[in-house]
Amino acid sequence: MTIKKPFITRAGSSLYEGRLPFRFAGPNIYWLGLDENVGGVDWPTPFRVCNALDTAVEMGANVVRSHTLGASVGDPKSLSPRLGEYNEEAFRRVDYAIKEAEDRGLRLIIPFVCNWAYYHGGRETFTGWRDLTVRDLFYTNRDVIEDFKSYITVILNRVNTYSGIAYKEDPTIMAWELGNELNAAPVEWVKEICDYIKSIDNNHLVAHGKQFQLDADKLAVDSLDILDVHYYPANAEALVRDAKQVVEAGKVYIAGEFGWPDCDLEQFIAAAEENEAVSGTSFWSLFPHADEGGYVHHFDGFSVHYPSSGTNPDLAARIQQLRSHGYRMSGREVPQPIQPDVPIMKIEKGMVYFQGVVGAASYSLEKSTASSEGPWVTVYDKRPGDYGAPWIDPTRAHSVRTWYRLQAFGVSIRPSGYSEVIVSEPFTP
Repeated sequence: MTIKKPFITRAGSSLYEGRLPFRFAGPNIYWLGLDENVGGVDWPTPFRVCNALDTAVEMGANVVRSHTLGASVGDPKSLSPRLGEYNEEAFRRVDYAIKEAEDRGLRLIIPFVCNWAYYHGGRETFTGWRDLTVRDLFYTNRDVIEDFKSYITVILNRVNTYSGIAYKEDPTIMAWELGNELNAAPVEWVKEICDYIKSIDNNHLVAHGKQFQLDADKLAVDSLDILDVHYYPANAEALVRDAKQVVEAGKVYIAGEFGWPDCDLEQFIAAAEENEAVSGTSFWSLFPHADEGGYVHHFDGFSVHYPSSGTNPDLAARIQQLRSHGYRMSGREVPQPIQPDVPIMKIEKGMVYFQGVVGAASYSLEKSTASSEGPWVTVYDKRPGDYGAPWIDPTRAHSVRTWYRLQAFGVSIRPSGYSEVIVSEPFTP
């Protein structure tokens, strides 16, 4: 019998899981519902979704914030490609990500819209649907407001095709966020949308956030539970100041995004861990291994690939700090890093393809021209995991039958076992 976990609830300025206090740390994985890092806009593959969520768990996460599980409009593969139209396959992809998060014990924070005109749509998409050229009319035009409410209604009432649970009844979702970085949102609009969400879904918390500073005039909105502030770079003094003001108003405070390079990261995460007024933090942002080898790359300066390959010691140290923070923020001891799983490899005309495994920083490729039992010669010795595929054996003679095996190395002192031995037959280049 599966025991249903409780919803995350609020009592004043604190979060609870059942009767137990709840604090969190984890990543932003904004692309879980719709990806932009795959040579165009497309749904992420199941491998990338699962690899990212497994990596989040290894990094100590208990909550993931993900824009595109809710903020997804205007693209043919969005939840809502056009006004009033909905994409069943896009919803199935979100269903999958939510179910995979549930299977790993993760909670989710899901925004409904984005302030910015990114690939997954935003405020401008809703105003554009009404042929309005001023995007701030998103907050005041009655047609647009009702369009947004209708969109929210469809999401809240969606029944997950994997779990059979309506989103509004799914405790995997910790909170709905009105939108990502809605910096100019009037308090009247915030109250109206919060009230509307609660009229349909009284199970979940509702969050509102702002970029760079606290949106203090929203503290008096009764139906708003969480105030979210983003910090670029992470700033401990601002964190403590903002958290104090939110808690004094009886609301929950979280740092929904923070930039972790080029800052005093140790001071920031220590301030979060030691200050009970801080209920949670979410770093920006986590990316998984790619389907054909290496990592998925996003070049905004804040991408986390765990674990770092070690070619940049400061980067590797900061990523380990984020991992330790994930465990400590939720009151757990920091465990030893996991032993990587055995990688799976394939060979095509002397080119080596494999998907990276969680916890692996580097890989060693060995070959034999004698038999599947060896003797073995190292082709690549602990080559960093951020190298993409294919790996080409520079010592390979095309006319010779060759056997290969692969091993993964992580932060743990224990490497993975060897992969299945793969034979590569002679070929013509």
